[in-house]
Amino acid sequence: MNFETLFVNPMGRTARGPFFGALIPLLAAAAFYYFLVKGVNGQDCLVVLAFPAVVLHARRLHDMGKTAWLLLAPVALAVAALWLHLTRPGDPLETPVSLAAIVVSAGFVLWGLVGKGKG
Repeated sequence: MNFETLFVNPMGRTARGPFFGALIPLLAAAAFYYFLVKGVNGQDCLVVLAFPAVVLHARRLHDMGKTAWLLLAPVALAVAALWLHLTRPGDPLETPVSLAAIVVSAGFVLWGLVGKGKG
């Protein structure tokens, strides 16, 4: 599999092995920008990394025989957390929504790692 197949084209399927192999550099890049690049530049890069993450997860869900529309749950929570962070910092809902986004997203990652493919 090449870069475009894994991170750009949401059509098709990605088996568990290639999913795991593609997830490692994606998480490494996210960790780099989160921990080492401070300020708006790091946040912008994390937002840009959301697209390849969604594509990779959509392909994995297709391989498991599920619809990629299930990704609306973690994406909606992440967008809500980002919106609260940018427009209403310090809002009492910011922390619980951010935690919910992290937990649901981590659940999808684990599901992708342990879920059985249909083909």
